[in-house]
Amino acid sequence: SVPGVTVRGEDGFGLRPNIGIRGANSDRSAKVTLTEDGVLLGPAPYAAPAAYYFPMVTRMVGVEVFKGPAAIRFGPQTVGGAVNLLTRPIPQGYAHRLDVAAGLYQTRKVHGWSGYGTGRGGILVEGVHLRTGGFKELDGGDPDGGDTGFDRTEAMVKGRLGLSERHQLTLKLGYANETSNETYLGLSAADYDANPYRRYAASQRARMLWDRTQAELGWNVRVDRTFRLRTVAYHHYQSRAWTKFNAFSGAVNTHTLLQDPNPGGQSAVFVDILRGQEDSGDENQLLLIGTNDRQFHSYGVQSTARWSLPGEDVSSNLEAGVRVHRDDVVRIHTEDAFEMLNGTLNQTDDPTVTTLDSDAYSQAFSAHVQEDLRYKMLHLLPGARVEVIESFREDEGNDSLPTEPITRATVLPGLGVLRALSPWMHAFAGVHRGFSPVAPGQAEDVEAEVSWNYEGGLRFYQGDLGTELVGFFNDYTNISGACTFSAGCTDDLVGQQFNGGEAWIYGLEAVIQHTILLPGDVSVPLSGNYTYTETQFRTSFSSGFAQFGNVLAGDSLPYVPRHQGSGQITLAHPRFSVGVNVKGHAGMLDEAKPWPIEDTDVPALFLVDGAASVAIVDGWSAYVTATNLTQSTANTAWRPFGARPTAPLQAMVGVKWAAGSAK
Repeated sequence: SVPGVTVRGEDGFGLRPNIGIRGANSDRSAKVTLTEDGVLLGPAPYAAPAAYYFPMVTRMVGVEVFKGPAAIRFGPQTVGGAVNLLTRPIPQGYAHRLDVAAGLYQTRKVHGWSGYGTGRGGILVEGVHLRTGGFKELDGGDPDGGDTGFDRTEAMVKGRLGLSERHQLTLKLGYANETSNETYLGLSAADYDANPYRRYAASQRARMLWDRTQAELGWNVRVDRTFRLRTVAYHHYQSRAWTKFNAFSGAVNTHTLLQDPNPGGQSAVFVDILRGQEDSGDENQLLLIGTNDRQFHSYGVQSTARWSLPGEDVSSNLEAGVRVHRDDVVRIHTEDAFEMLNGTLNQTDDPTVTTLDSDAYSQAFSAHVQEDLRYKMLHLLPGARVEVIESFREDEGNDSLPTEPITRATVLPGLGVLRALSPWMHAFAGVHRGFSPVAPGQAEDVEAEVSWNYEGGLRFYQGDLGTELVGFFNDYTNISGACTFSAGCTDDLVGQQFNGGEAWIYGLEAVIQHTILLPGDVSVPLSGNYTYTETQFRTSFSSGFAQFGNVLAGDSLPYVPRHQGSGQITLAHPRFSVGVNVKGHAGMLDEAKPWPIEDTDVPALFLVDGAASVAIVDGWSAYVTATNLTQSTANTAWRPFGARPTAPLQAMVGVKWAAGSAK
């Protein structure tokens, strides 16, 4: 619902959303800085920023999106912006909540929390478990799709202890795990048209397993009403293993194979093997089932100070922060050969092959400063960020990587200006330098992604009506592509980064909000947003990054819709509410090329969701939610292998219970 933000679906459940901001590549949200309560949350935000972990939003109480010069407060990614997820605070007083729901496809949810707090301290315990049988129909499996779902659990404990009126300690501990029968293997164009929820027999062994721990210790200092300091030491660890179809043993590009609308000859045989309708006939027709086993450590210390000097005509709000951070990533990728026999995968006697044995790290020092200096109705917001990153990668059996750590430093300035034209109308403009760091182990000629980003707009808010119109222009001196399996890269290219030359990304963002007040405590909140985005490569080049390929100047970037938007209308009353949400985007390219979009690219998507709730008795309420009411079957992506559907109609019915003195 935020303009300029693109979310590309993958599994249909949002387990690993692909988020992009203002045209930044959305693959694995790697070009967006993701934080939880202001602390980096990715498995390895510098060394391997692909977000294979994303928190369950059901336990969040807010989401903040930062774009424009405000993005330099966060890092390392500043090309598009930052997303900060807010967890539940410890209540004042005591409070207990419970949410239990069930829905289609054997979906179940249990979410509860309990907390107690005073001025001296407090504690909060929260947990959520979500499971589903899945909506896809696995060839040779349960006809109800019972082998395509997931189980996921997240738990959090928060503690707060006041040492004095000015000093406070906080502690946050978290644990999360997931078992999901997810695959990177989609469908051919013909099979998608016949049944978009089918899953090939070649994905029978697909499974993702991961565990994550989180520990954060904070120290809050309030010197007086004008100066505050917060320091956090954090340590995150994640272990994950994803077993899935990787490729055929022969020289077959599975991505291209499944995009072919009319495969013939040997191509048709390979597709039939994926379906389980044809047996593997020779060594080139074996299926390679790979396990990507990875361990991530992310840890560091960050400190942020805020100093406010109020005044009638002149005021100042200064923020300054530093962070020392390190990522460690261990990758062990293996493959086993399987035959397709009578619709079932059977492992051959061939030995397990280790395709990647890699150890990488990045350690970084970053600092930022941002000032909000007000003179009467004019605000000047200068700022800057510094990133100094040392990185190194060592692969077993690969002598082509740099033999010594490489250190790169960059300065990221920014400036914003806001002028109040009236008490209800503001004009603003900004410029900042966008940045995305180089991954460990890259050659000396691989450059960081760098851009100069400009924006300008108007905001109007009066009473229950609010509108905003923003224009943006991002001028990339070098746009980069980072290889992941989800982007469609092969195992030998995973982790490599490719220069993409000069590019332009520009467009418009619009928001409108209004609340209609009716008699009888009834209100009708309305909201809508729209984003127009244009993209263009400014140089011609040939790239090993699967989504770039052979690029000609003037080609458009992949997976960036020209048009997207959403709207919501709700009928609200203290005892009940009923709401409808619509969202959609225009078609997208699967790889860099000129418009118009061809049949093999990603089509337009339009979804309608609904929700209703009613208060039963004090402390108890019931609700129902339904997504994809129109039962759209639009393909969300061709990456990495084949067409992938949006989730079908899903309905959930639940009850909520609330008790306690806190609100």
